[in-house]
Amino acid sequence: MPHYNAYDSFKTKKSMEKKQRAKERAFGKKNETVDDFIINSCDDYGVVIEVRYDDAYILYKDEVRLAKLRKDVNLVCNQVVFPGDKVDIKQVGDACIIDHLLKRTSILSRTKKDSTRLNDIGLSKNIAANIDLAVIVVAAKEPPLHPKFIDRYLMILQNSNIPAIICLNKCDLKTEEDEKILSTYRDLGITVIETSTYNNIGIDQLKAQLLNKQAIFVGNSGVGKSSLTNAIMDDDEIKTSHVSEKSKRGRHTTTTSKYYVWEDHSSIIDTPGIRSLDVSSFSPIEIQDYFPEFEGWKEKCKYSDCLHFHEPYDSCIVKQGVASGLINKDRYESYLRIMGGVLNEKDYSKILQGVDSEDNTKKTK
Repeated sequence: MPHYNAYDSFKTKKSMEKKQRAKERAFGKKNETVDDFIINSCDDYGVVIEVRYDDAYILYKDEVRLAKLRKDVNLVCNQVVFPGDKVDIKQVGDACIIDHLLKRTSILSRTKKDSTRLNDIGLSKNIAANIDLAVIVVAAKEPPLHPKFIDRYLMILQNSNIPAIICLNKCDLKTEEDEKILSTYRDLGITVIETSTYNNIGIDQLKAQLLNKQAIFVGNSGVGKSSLTNAIMDDDEIKTSHVSEKSKRGRHTTTTSKYYVWEDHSSIIDTPGIRSLDVSSFSPIEIQDYFPEFEGWKEKCKYSDCLHFHEPYDSCIVKQGVASGLINKDRYESYLRIMGGVLNEKDYSKILQGVDSEDNTKKTK
């Protein structure tokens, strides 16, 4: 368990009280509306394919319908439902109404998911729901491959209990350094697929992974998520973006998460590209749990609450594993960067230099 000082505890309490007041304003103190709005099953439901501020497009019996939330929910639509959600709808006069939300199997958020029932239907930065598989799309070039982004998304997906694979798009531009980065994830047992929409490479392999699943494409702007969706659907109508020559970063072409059916029982949710990914809501003590290569090492550290950050080299077995080459150094550096951001400290480079110096000392003995 993480150790909080009095100030942290005070902040946590105030934050929880603030969230509770917001929930009570939205749903009433007893939350009758929420309990009535969420149902366990429905024989005849539609799937949310796109959400706007005050309404949503619903795929229902092979038709797309525009629907609004029932009035007593008392929230705007994009706070409550997301692409991939299953909803019970009804016709009221000329209007189509979202009457109930089916209980979700998963929810993907850009911040750490709150396990409370109310927050499970909204009031957080949610992206999509009921995901069977997430595809972390990266590019070999323009924009360049950055493992730190992969590591952050793997944390968020694991926290949401969503299986993930990695797709390297523009693989015809791959370098030896890119291959080294990808081999790290292959060694962790993560499936890596290499594609090129320009040269039609790896598309069938990617389709095989997505078949009979509700999948989601996530990644930075400009990596080719929409181009991959086009290739899978054999359709050129989805807008694609190019990378800025000046910044080498993608422009945001997809502005909202959208849902596409490409085969029976097979769908893709294409999400807006993002340039940064916040994991600051994770507690420092739990971050190490998202690095499986630490297993078998962290339990042997001298201190049970060791963060493998500021602790002395002699007391931290994880640092010793990195120095000996048995724990991947690049992944450990990514871990230090994440920890540095959460702890609001920027001296992780010195920590890594300390590990290197200990390794060099061993070699000279």
